[in-house]
Amino acid sequence: MRPDDLDHLLKNLEQGAADELSELESLGASFYPTGQLLRLRGQWEVKNTLFKKFQRFFIGAVATSPVWLVLWGLCLKIGMARLGLIFLAFFPFSFLLFFFGLYFMHTFFKGQGHLDRVGEMISQELQQRQGKT
Repeated sequence: MRPDDLDHLLKNLEQGAADELSELESLGASFYPTGQLLRLRGQWEVKNTLFKKFQRFFIGAVATSPVWLVLWGLCLKIGMARLGLIFLAFFPFSFLLFFFGLYFMHTFFKGQGHLDRVGEMISQELQQRQGKT
């Protein structure tokens, strides 16, 4: 095996192990001790909160795109064509920001469904363990 292939393989393994929430989803919550599940629940809460904030931001960015068109039209009406071109340039920028945000959120958070499943797995396992004691 070439050293480049080995480095690539090790890098992929490290990246996979770095996301403990994905690992938890694939293995199941029963394999983790209670202390680690509590820590993972905290990590999940942070990721879930960040996901919702980013989602609101990126949806807000694309929702402002019609505003840029209206401002462009108003600037044309009052004879400020150069300022209108600036507003017109913001129109595609809103969409680019939105699509970049979708890619970023899918890469970093793996989607809302993933977060929901992991959160539910952690909650169920902790409730089962609490019921046993």
